[in-house]
Amino acid sequence: MKCMFESCSLAIAHAGENKSFAGYYSEASNPDPDIHIHNCCEIFFCLSGGKNFLIGGQLYDVSDNDIFVINQYEGHKITYLDDHKFSRYVLQISPEFIYGVSSDHTDLSKCFYPHEGGFDHRRQLDEKTAEKFRQKIAMLGEDFGYGDDILKKQIMIELLVELNRVFMTSDDEATISSSNAAVRMAIDYINANYSQPLTLDKVAKSAYLSVNQLCRLFSKYCGTTVAKYIMSKRISEAKKMLASGKSVTETAMLCGFGDYSVFMRVFKKNVGMTPGKYKSLSE
Repeated sequence: MKCMFESCSLAIAHAGENKSFAGYYSEASNPDPDIHIHNCCEIFFCLSGGKNFLIGGQLYDVSDNDIFVINQYEGHKITYLDDHKFSRYVLQISPEFIYGVSSDHTDLSKCFYPHEGGFDHRRQLDEKTAEKFRQKIAMLGEDFGYGDDILKKQIMIELLVELNRVFMTSDDEATISSSNAAVRMAIDYINANYSQPLTLDKVAKSAYLSVNQLCRLFSKYCGTTVAKYIMSKRISEAKKMLASGKSVTETAMLCGFGDYSVFMRVFKKNVGMTPGKYKSLSE
């Protein structure tokens, strides 16, 4: 059973279509300015060369052996160091798979979602734990012959168990990036006001910056534009609202889309299906 692919898009497609899991390893530097939003949960294991990681409404510093968890509602974009090899493993896992292999006593989805007391997407792995993860993920690319699918499913279950243990026992603190306070202020303002009309001028004023300063710093630290971040925030919140039962019309209004047709077009472009279909599949 092939479950390691050559690109993120192939891994996402395989995991989604088969309600399973898939991954890839890469050392390629990717200048893509778009923020990724997809229907899988993601494990991002940075081996080297990471810089900043924008996930949902949080901006993290990245170090070697950092592991991140991202759920299907969160837009995300990582930047990398220009003078370092950017190597990483990325695993895409269908939420249906995670729920299917969980039990009444063990919820393997727990590490992917916010919970009481706050939520941190990042953990720094010690070398021993990092090596354990590297070995397990590498095994997903092997061919075990008879029973290959069963053995790889077992490996993924073991990875999810270990991942949850890491997130439950770690006491990491202050992982959110402090690289630029003004960018942090701009992100906080967008997160609090995404349902309202937003302009570059409004966001810049919230961070005590000029529009040019805002655009330059946002691109430097987040690897994307302010407009793309606003759009990803609105789409992320729309996915949550549709999954919770809100109508398509109400969701469009609550997420700051003054034009219903624009919402339909942008949602389909980012999520791969219409809001109505996404709502029906989430029920």
